[in-house]
Amino acid sequence: MTFSYALATPSYRGDVDRCRLLCASIDRFVTGHGVHYLLVEDRDVPLFRDLEGPKRRILPESQLLPSWLKPRPDPLSLGRRRVWTGMRALARGLPPLRGWHAQQLRKFAVATVAGEDVILFADSDMLFLRPFDLADLERDGAVRLYRKPEAIAADMARHRPWCENASSLLGLGAPSYPGPDYINNMVSWRRDHVLGLLAHIETVSGRDWVSAIARDRQFSEYMIYGYYVERVLGLEAARHWPDPRELCKVYWFPEDVAGLDLLKTFEEVLEPWQVAVGVQSFIGQPLDKVRALFERQASA
Repeated sequence: MTFSYALATPSYRGDVDRCRLLCASIDRFVTGHGVHYLLVEDRDVPLFRDLEGPKRRILPESQLLPSWLKPRPDPLSLGRRRVWTGMRALARGLPPLRGWHAQQLRKFAVATVAGEDVILFADSDMLFLRPFDLADLERDGAVRLYRKPEAIAADMARHRPWCENASSLLGLGAPSYPGPDYINNMVSWRRDHVLGLLAHIETVSGRDWVSAIARDRQFSEYMIYGYYVERVLGLEAARHWPDPRELCKVYWFPEDVAGLDLLKTFEEVLEPWQVAVGVQSFIGQPLDKVRALFERQASA
């Protein structure tokens, strides 16, 4: 079986320069995809417009999420941050959501408008550093799924609510520990399974899928999808092959970047199978430093 592929990147105005660098790295190193979708809030569309091209398309949030869930200035932060809410959202029992919640919902929603078979998510604070063909995600008619076995223990306070939320949404019994982790950069989903997942959630909950997922702020899009394709469909039936390797090396915390200043090239830290690096935007690493390392790599 041959699949068609797309990339998708949820982003926002604070990450526009990082997203610009990501796009440059995709144009330099990535092949095998029909389109790269940028999923952004409507007010941010003009900031990203110059990134559009024959293989890159902007999807405003209004094309993805229902009209009753709108971003607004957060009065608790004097308008510096955004909150997704509204009278109709509150009436549905949804608590006010943050930007990272909206980005997760956009990832589910892109499957409702995309035409490609497989969607690979690339966060806007990562960049590709080696040639990568999306067709390499396919093996014997199955698509790669990041799955790290026995990685979530019962005492992991952040992860456990995500697991329990996913089980509840899907009408499953309580999760057992240690359990698999599906959260990573460069996660690939099959679009048909996302559509089946959303329909399944609506059947179990009796609600629209946005209301069902977002009524509890402790949700993880990757855990929900992973639980669905493994515990509801079964990985073999879903035509997914599990891979515990991380295709993107990620700097998650400020202490992780201690050696970044000493690097001459990212090649020094990449494993043979890794094709990208992610430097989380919230750890305060100057983008110029990351850009310089990328340009050094791209010109090598």
